[in-house]
Amino acid sequence: MKHGLSIRRPIRHKIFAVSLLPVLALFMVAVINYRYLDALGQSAERIMSRNYASIKAAQQARQVLEENRNKVLAFMFRRGPHLDSLERDALAEALSICRNHVAESGENLIVDALTENHRHYSNIINTLQDAAPFPAEEFLRLTSHLEDNINALVEINENGMERAEKETRMLADRAQRHSLLFFLAIMALIILLSYHLSSRVAQPIRLLALSLAATRQGGERYPYLPVRSNDEIGLLTDEFNRLFKSLADYDQHNAAILAAEKLKVHQAEEAKSRFIADLSHQLKTPMTSLAMSVNLLHEKRTRLSPEHIAVLLETASEDCGRMASLLNELVDIARLEAMIKPAVREKSDVARLIHECCRPLQKHAEEKGVRLHLDIQQGLPLIALDSRRFPWVLTNLVNNALRYTENGGQIRIKVERRQGFFYFQCSDDGCGIDPQNLPHIFDRYTQFSDREKIGTIGLGLAIAKEIVEQHGGSISADSQPGRGTTFTFWIPEQLEEIDAARTVD
Repeated sequence: MKHGLSIRRPIRHKIFAVSLLPVLALFMVAVINYRYLDALGQSAERIMSRNYASIKAAQQARQVLEENRNKVLAFMFRRGPHLDSLERDALAEALSICRNHVAESGENLIVDALTENHRHYSNIINTLQDAAPFPAEEFLRLTSHLEDNINALVEINENGMERAEKETRMLADRAQRHSLLFFLAIMALIILLSYHLSSRVAQPIRLLALSLAATRQGGERYPYLPVRSNDEIGLLTDEFNRLFKSLADYDQHNAAILAAEKLKVHQAEEAKSRFIADLSHQLKTPMTSLAMSVNLLHEKRTRLSPEHIAVLLETASEDCGRMASLLNELVDIARLEAMIKPAVREKSDVARLIHECCRPLQKHAEEKGVRLHLDIQQGLPLIALDSRRFPWVLTNLVNNALRYTENGGQIRIKVERRQGFFYFQCSDDGCGIDPQNLPHIFDRYTQFSDREKIGTIGLGLAIAKEIVEQHGGSISADSQPGRGTTFTFWIPEQLEEIDAARTVD
């Protein structure tokens, strides 16, 4: 969404950050354990590579010394082989190992003493090759010193191994304790952050729900919810504000439409009341005149002159004609108003339909001295029309033209087809329509003074407009006072397609 509030800190990022903490905690525990394990490995390696190697070499040296001493003792008591079989190389190799694996403090002194005693020891063994008397006592004394040095070397290395083992155990305990403490700290941090995140997520939703619950249904005013975060909750709140604004605008628009409709209904009721009053007046005037003429003829027929009687009869005839015109128009309008839905349309020949409508009016036009001229385009195709209602439009327009056109005038009906539309035009050179009344001639129950004079009720053009619009067209009027009036309306040729489109909509 490109408009409105932008999401700078999405909730998914916050949840991901909190979910990432256990992974980081495990990683840190692994690092700490690795460091401690490395220290433990180094301690074990030191024990194995230095202390243990020194102890093993010292034990081998002790074994060699004991073997050589046993041979010397056996020789001294004349029970063993010759002394030229004493071992020297193994003892030197073992002492070399001890010298190369010095690990503890003070061990160098012991190794130096071993080396010095071993040198004297080797010199004594070398005397066997000189055929000199063998110094057995000196040999035994050096052997005893070497054993003491070896025992001291073993003891110091064993003590070193015990210390290393203790250090290793302490490192293991420390590693376990630190890992547990770190794990507990991370768990506490995760719990705190999870609670904080849940509060940050739930609090705006709770406030939003409370604000919505506090809104009165059907109230006059929609609330404005404050945006407290830049995440999806803030976006949702902003969209609620947009919705409330749209609803407020919609309610305001509907209120304006309702007020306009009420005004229209009020105006229509007033116009209807005026229409009924005018219609009563139009019916009452000829009825009063007719009653007076009939009463005079009935009461004073013998005393009235033939000229006076002729005038009364002519007046009565005119009054009857005016009432008959009004009643016929009321009957026609009532019949048309009863047709709420137009009948099924059928293909009709427009030229033939117009000739049939104008044939009864041609005689009336001739009696009044008005010329009725038809100008119909040749070769017009058939068009779907309501054969019951549509002819009434033409008849009403021509009748109106005859009413307002004086002797010697002309009425012209023109029909043509342009760009898929049929255009109908009814024009006359009568008295025309007052410009103040022209915008209202298609309104229902609208009465003008000239209509009252000729005995019309002011519904014909309104119904004609409805019939044209039901055929998908429109009607308009153009008039100049003293020069005549022209009514123009059009309907589409493909009326079925328009009806289908309206049905889909």
